[in-house]
Amino acid sequence: MFCVECGAEDCEIVDSLCRECYAKKHVWATIPDHVDLTICAHCSHVEIEGRWKAVDSMKGAMESAVIGSISIPPDSKLVDTRVTLRENDPRNFLAQVDITLSSRGANFERAISTLVRFKRGACNECSKKMGNYFEAILQVRGTGKSMDDEMEQELNTFVTERMKSMKGNSRDLFISKIERVKGGLDFYFSKPQPARNVARELQDTRCAEYKESSSMWGMREGEEVSRMTYLIRMPGFDKGDIIEYDSKDYFVRSMSKGSVHGIDLKQGDSRPLKMKEASDFRLSVRASQIRSAIVLIETDKEIQVLDPETMIPLDLRKPVGFLREGEQVRLVKTRLGVYVLSDSW
Repeated sequence: MFCVECGAEDCEIVDSLCRECYAKKHVWATIPDHVDLTICAHCSHVEIEGRWKAVDSMKGAMESAVIGSISIPPDSKLVDTRVTLRENDPRNFLAQVDITLSSRGANFERAISTLVRFKRGACNECSKKMGNYFEAILQVRGTGKSMDDEMEQELNTFVTERMKSMKGNSRDLFISKIERVKGGLDFYFSKPQPARNVARELQDTRCAEYKESSSMWGMREGEEVSRMTYLIRMPGFDKGDIIEYDSKDYFVRSMSKGSVHGIDLKQGDSRPLKMKEASDFRLSVRASQIRSAIVLIETDKEIQVLDPETMIPLDLRKPVGFLREGEQVRLVKTRLGVYVLSDSW
């Protein structure tokens, strides 16, 4: 066998050519003189092959970008790639690439090089965040013209934590803006479904009033796009608070859609209170304001505690089913009376 190109005999023949002649004609590898790597200035994601991705290391990102830029003949296969990086300056790296190609059953070595250039940019999701992009608004309101600071902070934490749990690895789910407005807070969501989920949870677990509406926003790929508004009106009290209704004080044991499950502080019996009567509810004591009192004496029906404010002993009637687990009990003072709370509530 001999090479039809150079006439060499007694050599390895590949498609009627010796290795050298075949390699010159059919085995090549090229790469652009520079490869740009764009990094998001806000989240450090890197744009790779048109998609923004989180990377474990910039070295790995550079190697992937370099390898992805290599061109080889259609009938060849990339067997091995070795990238050596040398820093020229913090934004420019020289990449020396040694590759092994397989063609017609034979392997060939090639060496190419390029310059990796770092550029700053903004990924699609960060661009939306920076531009306060939103497709839904969750409006959380209290019962009056303003929401007290404690409830505002609690709801802010609740909504943002729920969003984190729903977000997972989805970068397109985020709250772009939170605004304090008259009567409460406005949360601007990138997508409607998380906003709706949070609104429904507040309705189901906090007895909140729920309303939703939509408005035309624009067109996307030839279809109309609407922005959703979810209005949540909180009842003005929460689980663990003390409320007054029909001249009685109730401990709010739990809340569900349309109902408050209260315990009569004087009698100790449980009673469902319908939210349609919420306009008649009056917040007496927030859970955070309930004090602890040291127990001095306890009998079957009564208990004596030391008032933490006046340091005067108080003799109080125990509610039905009263249970005490420690040396102290929770003490509540309202305009209707003074009560001890069972540890079972």
